[in-house]
Amino acid sequence: MYKLYVRFAGAIIGGCTLLVLSLAVWGEREAPTHAIASIGARRADESEYPALFAVVDAVCRQADAPQPTIYLVPSDSPLSFTTGFTPQTARLVVSEQLLDCLDADELEAVVAHEISHVKNRDVSVMTAAALPIGAAHRVVTLLSGPTPGVEHGQASRADLPDLFLTLGLSLVLPVWLCAHFLAASLSRAREFAADRGAVAITGHPTALATALQAIDDELPDRPESDIRTPELSAFAIVEPDRTGPNGLFSGVRKRLRRPFETHPRIETRLERLRAMARSQERSD
Repeated sequence: MYKLYVRFAGAIIGGCTLLVLSLAVWGEREAPTHAIASIGARRADESEYPALFAVVDAVCRQADAPQPTIYLVPSDSPLSFTTGFTPQTARLVVSEQLLDCLDADELEAVVAHEISHVKNRDVSVMTAAALPIGAAHRVVTLLSGPTPGVEHGQASRADLPDLFLTLGLSLVLPVWLCAHFLAASLSRAREFAADRGAVAITGHPTALATALQAIDDELPDRPESDIRTPELSAFAIVEPDRTGPNGLFSGVRKRLRRPFETHPRIETRLERLRAMARSQERSD
């Protein structure tokens, strides 16, 4: 009889867990739209940004990918990311500052990086991998005060399934840490893959390297409210530094955060791209 009760309890818990996960996955269907609206992005007009549309069209033709809908962010941060769970529903988001700080070849390289993410379906892969982590972050942010999207009329997406997932993770902290570590590791691998994909599309590793360097140089001097939330920074081409100002323990904080960062170290990415450029020069 005891074993029967245990099996029944296990079935109930398993069924409830599956239900919560299903509801959480269903709730993600609006995630791309919410992400765009939360930072005040607007759909770009081709007549206003003909050069950007020409670059996106050329890259998509080269990559044999459908052209994403393009959105502009009125931001002082050099920002680019893609949303959408399929190549057919992809949306490319770039900031006005990104267009200002990159030359034509660098912009092409950044767009190629983002289109590689689209081709690889990285948004859907990473959303699935980081679903519990994203749910927990939404709940914690909601409880901490106004969410970043409030100023653009976007309330938090945190809902009841998110709360249940958060409570479940809080009871199994080692599982949460393991899930966070694995999701971050997968994300870093996808960034390397997107860098390689961009080089395969454009043939110019140096252009992507200088673009990444320019973006990384600009980020520390720009407002922190644009992409420093994990839900957005994980999909940005360069992850902002969230370790805080330099201080006595800043180095320790950075080392502790490193296994959980969603992007490879910028120095590592640059070195790989420079190695690709040297390989190209030897083969020419």
